[in-house]
Amino acid sequence: METLTSEKTLTGERIFTSSDLPGLSLPDADGLVTCRWFQDSTPGRPAWCAPTQTFRPGWTAEAAVDDDESLGQRGPGQVAFVVVDRSWLVREGMDRVRTRAVDAVVLHAKSSPPGRTALALAFSAYLRTRQHRMGLGADVVTAAVRPELAGAPGLFRVPHFVTVSDGTGTVADTTVWQVMSGPRYDAWLGGAPRPDHTAIEAALPGLLRLRHLWRTGRLDRTRADTLAAVLDGGELTAQKIFRYPRVILPVATRALRGSL
Repeated sequence: METLTSEKTLTGERIFTSSDLPGLSLPDADGLVTCRWFQDSTPGRPAWCAPTQTFRPGWTAEAAVDDDESLGQRGPGQVAFVVVDRSWLVREGMDRVRTRAVDAVVLHAKSSPPGRTALALAFSAYLRTRQHRMGLGADVVTAAVRPELAGAPGLFRVPHFVTVSDGTGTVADTTVWQVMSGPRYDAWLGGAPRPDHTAIEAALPGLLRLRHLWRTGRLDRTRADTLAAVLDGGELTAQKIFRYPRVILPVATRALRGSL
């Protein structure tokens, strides 16, 4: 996992801490973590519940405020693990999330630390709210590591930058991947042409560095005025990168070279 640490963050940015993560106990196998969230009539008491074990992360007040009213207060959710051959993870994950019984699926590789998969699941809850607000539906498929799309035509993978903080208050950026269908991907692009995925994925180290510089105020914005205009005071997000690669990727290259 590539991360870059910093000491502060943009106002209003969503930061995930250890208290946000469900305590998943996963087998030594490839498979799918599935989740179905139910509405809770008691505000402020979100929980992760499985048939045999209950997970109770401390969802922050910021996350509760972020919830769209039409999704309801996020309440107990049923979490399950299904063993699936790695070559079928993406296709099986997309099939399962299309059913009414599943809201989110995390593709889990047995080589991936459980904490990374837990982060992907926690991010799924946040991401589905954002997607719902954009009219993109509320079901999500994520992965802690880059998912292989071989044998899964018509699907696209997107690397989202996720901000995390440890117990010392140190802030870092890491990547959680999302898998989308073609129609949803095009809607997410908002009319922008499909970018060069290979170029974006190759630029991830520079993009992480650029996000770090932007957050900490170490970026000389007079030398990146076009980038500043695109971000418009907001975060460097996957959506901005995929919509404006010609603006952002060259700046990321310069950031990695230390020429900003």
